[in-house]
Amino acid sequence: MCPAVFAGNLNYQFSGDSLQKLYAELHYLREVGIEIHQKYDVKKNPDQLRFCKGEYGFISTRAKSTIGIANRLTSPHKDEYIAAGWKAYECSQCSGNIEACDAVPPVLETIKAEFKEKQNATE
Repeated sequence: MCPAVFAGNLNYQFSGDSLQKLYAELHYLREVGIEIHQKYDVKKNPDQLRFCKGEYGFISTRAKSTIGIANRLTSPHKDEYIAAGWKAYECSQCSGNIEACDAVPPVLETIKAEFKEKQNATE
């Protein structure tokens, strides 16, 4: 499928971008973030940062991609989704703040509600 391109407002949406994809990615990033912070304490032992980045270094690219998904969605909650993407990014970084993980679950609920609303509108 070709991406939808609207030249007027530069709204690019790729076929893989969806509320379901955003939900799955935010959920995954939060889970990985919690796992990272349980496994490594880089504040107490800075040497662990090297091992953490070796194991989870790829997650940064995935988190940035999730922010891109949120940015391309057409939604009344777009800004909230982008902000949650940045929180998930912070959460999933080896040197990030675990408290950023707490910002994700409320947004997951918003995504679920919006998805259900859209489903009901098409029935």
